Amino acid sequence: MVWYQNVTFGTAPQPLLPRRAEERLGARHREILDQLETRFLERGFSTATVAALASAVGCSRRTLYELAPSKDALVLIVLDRFLHRVGRSALDTVDHDAPIAEQVRSYINGALELQRLTAAFADDLDDDPAARRLLDRHFRYVMSVSEGFIKMGIASGEFRDVSPAVAAGTLAGTGLYFSQPGVLADMNMTRDEASAEMTDLILRSLRNDET
Repeated sequence: MVWYQNVTFGTAPQPLLPRRAEERLGARHREILDQLETRFLERGFSTATVAALASAVGCSRRTLYELAPSKDALVLIVLDRFLHRVGRSALDTVDHDAPIAEQVRSYINGALELQRLTAAFADDLDDDPAARRLLDRHFRYVMSVSEGFIKMGIASGEFRDVSPAVAAGTLAGTGLYFSQPGVLADMNMTRDEASAEMTDLILRSLRNDET
């Protein structure tokens, strides 16, 4: 359970590789996880074999099996580790003393790091039910955090009295849509341009003009 200025943000998904377990790994094992993350994000994961992955990162298959009992489990650990890092980084960008609208903007912009997903990786996620469920759990947490910020804005009078869940779903859902490969290219916009316009549009609709 995460608390932030007396607002409950809900329970973050438990990491598949707990932080203490990761800290006990050697530097080389952590480096391998980083290399696999880069490879998966760039090329996807469905067609790669354990042998091919071991060759790509310069280790033995045995070393990969020390990290996870199967390729499927390894994919989930790498994906989960990436999503947890994105989530922590997004919260770390928030200035606690800024207006709530700016806190929301900072958090959503940080969460849109998911736009690093390539077409190959996104396609593999769609075809892998376990990976998709993992992504959905993290997405629901993004919605929970966004809802917490919006509740803070309503309580402070900065935002209108709207449904926090609907507003959070709009913010997080639009961000997830932008993360789909090709969407920004079709819109002829950069990630920063789309993020700025989306958050401006939604935050203007939330603003309480009576304050």
